[in-house]
Amino acid sequence: TTRKIAMSGVSAFKLGDGVSEKWKLFRRSNAASAAFILKVDADNETVLLDGDVQETSPEDLAEELSESTPRWIVFSVRVERDEGRVQYPLLLLFFSPESCNARLKMLYSSCTPFVAQALDISKVHELKDLDDLTFDWLKERHEATVTR
Repeated sequence: TTRKIAMSGVSAFKLGDGVSEKWKLFRRSNAASAAFILKVDADNETVLLDGDVQETSPEDLAEELSESTPRWIVFSVRVERDEGRVQYPLLLLFFSPESCNARLKMLYSSCTPFVAQALDISKVHELKDLDDLTFDWLKERHEATVTR
C-alpha cells in the first residue's frame, strides 16, 4: 500500500511498502525508548523504512547512523513530567548533517513536509549533529511543543 501526497514544489512522493503499517504499530507502542528511520529513494520518489530499534538510547541510535547522510527519525521516548504524569511523545527528527552534499540536503529538506503530513506529526525538529541526539535534547524538544 502506498500513499501519495502532492505538495507544491515537490513531485508526488509516496510512502513505501511497510511504512504506514510500521507507523500504526509504533504509535501504539509504550516502549521506554524506540525509533524508526526513514530514507528517500529519489529514483522511485518513495520514502522507505531504513530500520527500527526498540529499547535503545538516543545516544546508541546516533552511533548507528551515518554522520553524512540525511534521514528522518521518528522517536518515542518515555518522559515523566514534573507532576508525575508519564508521556510517550512521538518526535519527528530531520537529521540534516552539515557534511552532506547540497543536492541530497535539498531533496530531504523538500520532502520533510510530506513526511510530517503523511505521519500526521505537526512539528519537525531539525538535528544537524548526531552528538546532540540525547535524552535531554529530545525531552527539551518535547517540552517546547507542549502547551502548559
